[in-house]
Amino acid sequence: MAEFIKELTFKEQIKISALSWIASWLVRLWFGTVRVEIINRKVYDEYILNNKDKGNIVVASWHRHAVFFFYFFRNIKNGVGMVSRSKDGEIVARVGKRFGYDFVRGSSSKGGGEALLAMIDYMNKGGAPKFCGTAVDGPRGPSRILKKGMLVLAKEAGAYFIPIACSGTKVITFHRAWDKTIIPYPFSKIVMEFHTPILIPKDISEKDMENLRIKVEKILDEITDNVDKIAGYSG
Repeated sequence: MAEFIKELTFKEQIKISALSWIASWLVRLWFGTVRVEIINRKVYDEYILNNKDKGNIVVASWHRHAVFFFYFFRNIKNGVGMVSRSKDGEIVARVGKRFGYDFVRGSSSKGGGEALLAMIDYMNKGGAPKFCGTAVDGPRGPSRILKKGMLVLAKEAGAYFIPIACSGTKVITFHRAWDKTIIPYPFSKIVMEFHTPILIPKDISEKDMENLRIKVEKILDEITDNVDKIAGYSG
């Protein structure tokens, strides 16, 4: 992150700092009123909330859900995410820092390989279990097509891979966005589902990894459709 900050002018840094402060408080005030119903809560409780002996965790969702998940997982210990090397990414990173996250910089379109290696190193540091989460069809889509970077991360870090999804009873949908981003209205309810964790063998073949990618893509679609149905969301 330090290298990217050097590329910003002093005026840009001041602007980004102010925007990130405003955004972090707006998110807290807005999403703090939202109620959450968790399906398969045992997975959340054992692998994320009270993880002491499960080891490293990688959670993955479609980009559509990412905004609320960014807030929901705030203050998770040893949490790390990946954001793009851009001004928008810098704002996200600074907001995330206020929520307790660490970040590596990069994306599938720029610096992705370097960022993935940095995330693998982070997860393999030892000590307390590490937590990583990101959208797996980002940063620019196509929507609901899973990119296997987070599967590779989970494999190399010996981490449990957990597909997740959420929907809401009353949400704002950004229909013009490639991912159809959803944001819950204040005082509404979010329905969230955690799928059974997947542990990926270190020696998995390329063919089996591709089969797993297809399987996980289907899982994410299924749990997304399920929470949409429960929440009564039709898009």
